[in-house]
Amino acid sequence: MSTPASFQAHAARFEVIREATSKSPDALVPRSIMRGIAAGCSRAPDLRRSNPLKSRQQRTLWAHLVDEATARPEQVGFVLPDSGLKDLAERLGVPPRTLSGHLETWRRTRPRMVQVFAGRKSRGVAPLVAVQVPVATDLVLWAAAIRSEVDAQDGRALHPLLVADAVERLAMLGAAGPAYKTWPLLDDAIDDLGTTISRKGGEPPRRRLETGRRR
Repeated sequence: MSTPASFQAHAARFEVIREATSKSPDALVPRSIMRGIAAGCSRAPDLRRSNPLKSRQQRTLWAHLVDEATARPEQVGFVLPDSGLKDLAERLGVPPRTLSGHLETWRRTRPRMVQVFAGRKSRGVAPLVAVQVPVATDLVLWAAAIRSEVDAQDGRALHPLLVADAVERLAMLGAAGPAYKTWPLLDDAIDDLGTTISRKGGEPPRRRLETGRRR
């Protein structure tokens, strides 16, 4: 099955950023950052006015889907099943009908938790070709972009654990961030994002990297 144009466009954007750095995908956006995105996306529905995850089964399924979407940075937040809905359902450990129903519900949330892409109909059925977690897409590209720049203060790329702390909080809030030019600016932003999460009734996650800096 062909991949959707949206995936190709986002993957191409990631590749442009990666090529400019001469780094591998994992060096540009290390696993610590991808885990941060996954953790934040998993908790994000809790901060919505109406939580679309009504049961433990739904929360577990959502977490597994997010894990699939953030398995590799070059996936840019997409899950590309090999053979449609049945294949993805097997990977996630649920019946196809259960997965289909939840994807339809999550697709209708605002902002959308997922974007679902189907191929051309065959025998009246349009096969599933991809599922996107849009916030994960935005944050993989955001992390790649800010990690591709050297810190204006110390001349190095921003520390991956600092970026991981930022993306987890941004994912919980369903947003990407601006391009922070120095690590102190990003450090301050992490604190501010935690305050915003608290105001929304959530609990900010523990930091992976304590800089010891005071504002």
